[in-house]
Amino acid sequence: MLYVVLGTMLMYLIHLALPKILTYKNHRDFSPIQVRLAKDSNIPDYVSRMHSATRNLQESLPIFFACAVLSIVMNVDSFSYALTWLILRIIYFLCYAYKLNPYRTIAWLGSIICLILMAINLI
Repeated sequence: MLYVVLGTMLMYLIHLALPKILTYKNHRDFSPIQVRLAKDSNIPDYVSRMHSATRNLQESLPIFFACAVLSIVMNVDSFSYALTWLILRIIYFLCYAYKLNPYRTIAWLGSIICLILMAINLI
């Protein structure tokens, strides 16, 4: 379970860094990505969608970390739910970036179901 938590942290860092890396070529400053996206209309659309996917991840990440840490502390096996959540969030990110709308919704719904199952598993 600890490796899934560490993998999630790595995924989050990649989520945060990727839009900035992809726009660094045109903007060699350290301004926030929102400023870069507002300033430059030449930034590809998938970069702004990646940023939106990151904001969506930030909404469910605290719930995942709470359930994962409680699973570790309470010695409850939620590994399969956590790993499935992580895989679905990666799929969601890719589907969001490349406009694969029906698959994006399925991946998001699956990740929410995994969070619910992790929470129920703690009871």
